[in-house]
This record gives sequence, C-alpha cells and structure tokens, in this order.
Amino acid sequence: MSWKRRAAGWLGVLTTLPYRLGGRVRIGPGLLGNGRLRISGPGTVILDQDINAWSHAEVNHLRTTRREAVIRVGRNVRLNGCTLTAAARIEVGADCVLGSCEVRDHEAWPAGVQRDVGSDGPRPVIIEDNVWIGGQASVLPGVRIGRNSVVGIHAVVFQDVPADVIVAGNPARVVRPLERA
Repeated sequence: MSWKRRAAGWLGVLTTLPYRLGGRVRIGPGLLGNGRLRISGPGTVILDQDINAWSHAEVNHLRTTRREAVIRVGRNVRLNGCTLTAAARIEVGADCVLGSCEVRDHEAWPAGVQRDVGSDGPRPVIIEDNVWIGGQASVLPGVRIGRNSVVGIHAVVFQDVPADVIVAGNPARVVRPLERA
C-alpha cells in the first residue's frame, strides 16, 4: 500500500471520528477521505467497506430528515461531491460512482407551504450495483436505477431506469443500451 493511500485512509478515519461516536453512523473499513464528508440528521447512515469520499471541489452531504430514515452505501463506492437526502430510505449498491449529483427520496416543500399537487410522502430511491451518476444530475423520489447504467450530466431522473442503459436529458430518457465488452 502506498504512503498516499495510507495517509488518505488515516485522514478518512480522523475526519469521520465525530460521526463514528454517535452510534447512528456506521462506517466500514477502508474509507478514503479528505474531510469533505458531512453527515447530518437524526437517521441512520451506513457506509460499507472501501468507500472513496475524497472530493476535490464539492462536499459530500449525507442527510437524514427523520429518525427512521436510512442511507446505505454499498462497498467500493466513489462519492465525489454528491448530496443524498433521505426521509425514508436511499440505497446505493456496490461499485457505483456518484458525481456532484443530488439524490432525494422526498419532495422538499418547506413546512406550511400550500401545494396544488398532493404528495405521496417519501418514496425510497434504489441505485443498484455498478451505476455511474454524472455531475449535476438529479434523482427524484421513488426511482430505481438498474445495475450497470449511466446517468448523464444534468439529467433529471423522474422514472425508473432499466439495467444496462445510458440515460440523459430532462426528463431523463434512454439514449442507448450499453454494450457488453
């Protein structure tokens, strides 16, 4: 193991120490970080092993808004300036890459605001294994993104994404299937 990787590992441990002491945050071994990971809220956050949260420009925000909310990030995931906000549940599978995207499982209406459209409340977001989400993409409540898929930059994902495809646009649409190597 190189000295740089070892230093990043120690930095990841030291900068997440306050989160580890509270009991609601569980962080597996092998976290790489540079102090740009922020975890907040009353819910549970579970980071599996070998998470790379080394963000160069933007901070990674993992937020829960309710005690029963859960954010679970699978093994070997790369977080690079993403924001995950859960009122119920957000799951990120193994081997994913999340750019500076936003993923939320609920509508962000301020308290007391009247809405013409009814809300179904929080709806879980599931990101399956080996998914890549580009920068400034938005993944909205109730969406499931199938394994091995790519979400292009600035895409707005309102509906489920099948496995093995590239989606882009607003609203996100399938651009083409991914070819197997």
